[in-house]
Amino acid sequence: MSTTTTTQKTVVEAQNYELETVAGGTLVFEPVTEYRETLGRATQIGRRLVGVVGVNDWDAIRSELARRGHGAGLVHQLEEFDGMEVRR
Repeated sequence: MSTTTTTQKTVVEAQNYELETVAGGTLVFEPVTEYRETLGRATQIGRRLVGVVGVNDWDAIRSELARRGHGAGLVHQLEEFDGMEVRR
């Protein structure tokens, strides 16, 4: 059991952010991983929008979120990262 916990912590610490440049700035995604016993390793199963970086037009970011099916209010819940935090 402790081996599984150690593996999961390593995966979380090793994850990188995925960046996607859009009108108005850059969206920051966190990869979602899941351990697969059949593969013997963690694999990425998706990604979760966690923030933005380098925003120069909040209205454009809001429009991009709406285009992707998110509510306009999500713009107030996203973390605004510094470029160094996401290795940009």
